[in-house]
Amino acid sequence: MVEIRCRYSYIWQMCEGYRVEEAPAFAVCASADEIETERASMPAASLGYCESLCIYRAICCRMPQYGAFLMHAAVVAVDGEAYIFAAPSGTGKTTHIRLWLDLFGDRAQVVNGDKPLIRVEKEGVYACGTPWQGKERLGCNIMLPVRGVCFLEQSPQNSIRRLTMSEAGRRIFQQVLIPKKEPCFDCFWTLLERMMTTVDFYLLQCNREPAAAQLSYETMRRKQDAENQKGVFAASSGG
Repeated sequence: MVEIRCRYSYIWQMCEGYRVEEAPAFAVCASADEIETERASMPAASLGYCESLCIYRAICCRMPQYGAFLMHAAVVAVDGEAYIFAAPSGTGKTTHIRLWLDLFGDRAQVVNGDKPLIRVEKEGVYACGTPWQGKERLGCNIMLPVRGVCFLEQSPQNSIRRLTMSEAGRRIFQQVLIPKKEPCFDCFWTLLERMMTTVDFYLLQCNREPAAAQLSYETMRRKQDAENQKGVFAASSGG
């Protein structure tokens, strides 16, 4: 739990549905100078919005000590399992996860449309919803197991392939917030390494047709189904 000390009501309203009455692990705030510096890069933005960015950055720089880190990505879940899509802004992450919503209907939900926290625990990797959901405000307050990570590229044709550790590493560094101070810096690298060795990464080159969502889901789901089936066979043999 984090205590947010804010100057403007923007964050208070944004965090509706995430507020709890529990003792915080730490507190964060943004100074007037930090807010003005943020606003200098986006003059049309409100001071409240700029404060929210400063606050979230401060939170995420400390989260590795608590087993999580920020990833710039969109996360959609189907049947309670999360799939992460990462790409530079404007590439089509939101468009792609909307295809999933259309394709799977009530089985699907958006965990976070822009800035999820990735939590790494002994039993696996989880995607967490946060109030920072992007301009479309897509997301909810849930934490679900991650079944795959896709890096998106626009293409007239749909294709997907699994990435090597080296290929995934070169891409993921562009999509995560790396803390600069110790001990958070060391904690972050430990968490990222565990994620990289636990979750499969893919490159999805796709258009904006429903077939792109079908392809990405079936590919990532096929891998999980195969692992589940191995578990069944192993249990049967051991019995």
